[in-house]
Amino acid sequence: MRSPLVTALFHSLNPAMLGISILAGLVAAWWLFPLGVILWIVMVARIAGDRRIRMDFDMQARSGTLSTRFQESYSRVVRSQMRIFNSLMSASGRTKTALDPVQAEIEQLTKRVYNLCRQMTGPENFVKVSKMNTDLEGERALLTLSLEGVTDPIVKREKEEALQALDDRIRKMKKVSTLLDRVEAQLASMSTTMDAILADIIRIQALGGAQVEKEVPDIIRQIRAQARQVEEFAKEAASLS
Repeated sequence: MRSPLVTALFHSLNPAMLGISILAGLVAAWWLFPLGVILWIVMVARIAGDRRIRMDFDMQARSGTLSTRFQESYSRVVRSQMRIFNSLMSASGRTKTALDPVQAEIEQLTKRVYNLCRQMTGPENFVKVSKMNTDLEGERALLTLSLEGVTDPIVKREKEEALQALDDRIRKMKKVSTLLDRVEAQLASMSTTMDAILADIIRIQALGGAQVEKEVPDIIRQIRAQARQVEEFAKEAASLS
């Protein structure tokens, strides 16, 4: 997986441009070399700064850090982001200027989604380990059964404390499982919402700059509403840790 800079350095035209600059400086005139290097740097910077290349790199790099469960959810959001980006790239003039804030808001939303998906790794591992290593409900049933007929107060207290601790663990596991399900459902819904936002962007682009300027604030409000929901899930997940 190449970074945007490495991609730019090895782009088909850039090595050739550097080679021509060196050759021109040696064969023709020395001042052609620094001039060629300046042009080469401009070409590299332009490709390295390409938003499409950066988004592809970010998606691949980030997806590798996520659990299998949330990797696909994040990828769906990124694909929706790229569809919106492709639509925004086709705009020009007054329309493009009005739509620029939308791209910035979408990028921030996607970053928040990534952070949330990564934050879910710990809770998901907790649930997996709890279910894999122990049958908590079965353990509770055995512990409850063992309490019957116990007369020694110390033994009874210890067993009751163990039962309470087990009940707390079961409650936490169920709460975390519910949160994971809710986050997954929210991310699926978010991808659908972003596709609806894309439809709105395509629609208003056809209406001209004045209409775009009028409707862009509503689109931004929709994006920020999604971002607030992501932040609420992140706070809830933090409270469970």
